[in-house]
Amino acid sequence: MKFCKNILAVSIASAAIFGGCSSDSHIAGNSAETGSPELAGIFLLDNGKPAAFARVHCVPSDFDAASGELPAAYTTETDSTGYYSLDSIPAGTYAVETFHEQSGKRFLVQNVSITEDDSIAVSDTLRAPGSVEIAFNSLIEDGTSVMVTIPGTTILRKVTVLGQKAIIDSLPTDTLGLRIYIENDTLDYGDVFVKSDTTVQTLINYPHIEYTFVAPLALPEGKDTLSSFVSDIPLALRLTAENSDIDTLARLQGRWEVVRISKDGKRSKKLPIVNSVFDEKEAVFWVSVDSLNVSDSLELSFNNALESGYAHDVFPTNRSYSLVYHFDSGTDIKDDAEKGYFDGSLTAAETGTETVENRNADGVLGTSISLDATTSITATNSAKIDSSRKVNLSFDGKQFCFSLWVNLESLKQQTIFEKVDEYALRYDPDQGFVVEFYATDTVSYKQTWASGTKGIEAGKWIFIAFSKHSIPQTNYFINGVKIEAEESRSDWDGNRELADFKIGGFNGKIDELMLGSAFRDDSWTRLTYLNQMPKNSWPKLSAKK
Repeated sequence: MKFCKNILAVSIASAAIFGGCSSDSHIAGNSAETGSPELAGIFLLDNGKPAAFARVHCVPSDFDAASGELPAAYTTETDSTGYYSLDSIPAGTYAVETFHEQSGKRFLVQNVSITEDDSIAVSDTLRAPGSVEIAFNSLIEDGTSVMVTIPGTTILRKVTVLGQKAIIDSLPTDTLGLRIYIENDTLDYGDVFVKSDTTVQTLINYPHIEYTFVAPLALPEGKDTLSSFVSDIPLALRLTAENSDIDTLARLQGRWEVVRISKDGKRSKKLPIVNSVFDEKEAVFWVSVDSLNVSDSLELSFNNALESGYAHDVFPTNRSYSLVYHFDSGTDIKDDAEKGYFDGSLTAAETGTETVENRNADGVLGTSISLDATTSITATNSAKIDSSRKVNLSFDGKQFCFSLWVNLESLKQQTIFEKVDEYALRYDPDQGFVVEFYATDTVSYKQTWASGTKGIEAGKWIFIAFSKHSIPQTNYFINGVKIEAEESRSDWDGNRELADFKIGGFNGKIDELMLGSAFRDDSWTRLTYLNQMPKNSWPKLSAKK
């Protein structure tokens, strides 16, 4: 079928005629012999009407709109019927692009091959354009001009970065390769699929950024000995304004990773890592250290060429972390133990609402949470043992441990947490912090261990850690100092009504609560205290030079 404008004008609605002009079809006959154009076709709008007086470009594949203009011989316009034709197009590979100004509809087909022997018919329906959102990192300042082209087309867009983002609109629906010119650099980004009326976010990691920080595991002076081998211990690593440009780091997107470096330079496998807080003031990463040797160091690195992602088994249930609260998400109290069974619900007992004033305060790590006599946190689904779970919050007759930081407004009689008729932590003005544990053996009895009041002050953060072994054995620490607390027993009736785990009944703050069914020895507990101290914490990160 030869192109005949008169026939097409009369028969544009005919499926037979339009079918002969389908996208990228051959036109019979050699143009030199028949007078047929090298490129021709019909464009319609998506409502079926002709795309009248639309611009049509036949663009060589090596054309760059940023460095020149397309010669007039490669440009034409459709007539009132949507028909177009171009003569004298040399053999080569081209893109055919069309823009209908009145409707804003576009069309683009790439890699059209034109030879000396055949003429080509490219016909199709114009569609509404789409757009691409480009996300830049913080090193690209707001107000920066960015030039975006699609190589092999006449498409050239100048946009401005605002809020580390730029939107490239009015792009034809196709799989596109973007070329970005910014600050004397060029970045190619391929295979961006643009859909009609759709914005696609495309992350541009520009430029490639890497940061490395080192944390020696050598303990503070006078503490460079461990009484036992320590493995699989979670340690908090902190970035602050003192050791990094924390404001810049908080806005970067990429992956953080940690490895352990031995004294002879050997690198461990990548260690499990999770981020609990990251803002312009502080970043806290929790890392599960597979084995701790004071001659080793940890290496924390960032790479913006890698997808963000963390291993979430820093607090694994097979190491008996039943509940882990960092209190870094306000009233959304998430359980960061591996299984995450026990999210917390913050309520005000008097009003029955979840509206609590002064909920967050500066904490030991990140933020803490403030409570008073009317507010409490309940670990959901914790009233009884659930056989479908691998962990629970009932530890009757089993190993049991907890650690936390608490800051009491006053040293009056008050409850820190409790699971009624199972266990509790309370404060008594005469005995200090008292751990209660209710046993249901052949004879039911309540066990208590009191810390004494030495070193406990109102308005200051206090670290409390307690471990109970079934053999029996206990470890009790206040602020890193082991307390030789003697067990006392008293009778109780043994009629247990299983209740939820509840935090509250005191005025003050609480942070970094960890609860589990394990026994923690002296070394483990002392290292946890050194690691979580509000000031002079260990280990310290510094930028690698």
